[in-house]
Amino acid sequence: MDDETGVELSIMERANSENKGIRPGLLVAIAAIVVALVAAKFLGLFGPKPVEAAGSNPPEAAAPETPPSTGLGGRKPVVVRPKPVTSAVPGTQQAPAPVATVVPEPAPAAGDWSTKLDEVLGSNEVEATKADRLLAIWPTLPPDGQVEVMQHITNLLPDEKFPVLLNTFTNAQTHEEVLDVLMTDVLNRPNGLKLPALLDVARAGGHPKAEEAKDILEVFVDQNYGAEWPKWEKAIQDWLKENPDEAPPEPEQK
Repeated sequence: MDDETGVELSIMERANSENKGIRPGLLVAIAAIVVALVAAKFLGLFGPKPVEAAGSNPPEAAAPETPPSTGLGGRKPVVVRPKPVTSAVPGTQQAPAPVATVVPEPAPAAGDWSTKLDEVLGSNEVEATKADRLLAIWPTLPPDGQVEVMQHITNLLPDEKFPVLLNTFTNAQTHEEVLDVLMTDVLNRPNGLKLPALLDVARAGGHPKAEEAKDILEVFVDQNYGAEWPKWEKAIQDWLKENPDEAPPEPEQK
């Protein structure tokens, strides 16, 4: 029993001794009040502690768990996903283009035409016939084959059959290397074949050899008539009359 409780009992005893004449009911009421005060005091001593006032230091928060190491200095790994390819039309997308598979192209048919060329050149036929046979296969050949075969055609074709090459020579779409072969050949033909053929090339619109043909004609007629083609034609005819081709030698009689 603590000091305060002892003081309260002493007061009660003194009151009992000094007021022996007080009624018993009043004494019971006073005792009940004293007991209630003592019970309240004990409940205050042994009850739950009061909540700490605001402003006091809060308890330390638990430290967060350390995330597992990623090997990137604490940073999360970034997953890069391929973006869809945007098509040329706005607002649409298309899947990424597949990887092209390189398929080897079949071997060119060079062996076929070269074999045919060897067969024609090795035959016992006359040159004109060989030229005709090569002319028959020439349009079907690849560009490199056309160049090589045309070289043989121009060597085999006699002057009287030269006109069969005029459509190829005056065609602006003919492969330029083939035109080079034909230009070389026509310059070695008689003037009666050469000058009219060069005039046709010179006035063919967009022909790769037009300017070259005009320059050669200017050397013969000693005049440049530009695009006045009737004047060119008359000047060439006049020159050929003044400078006729020599007659080819007659074949020897056996």
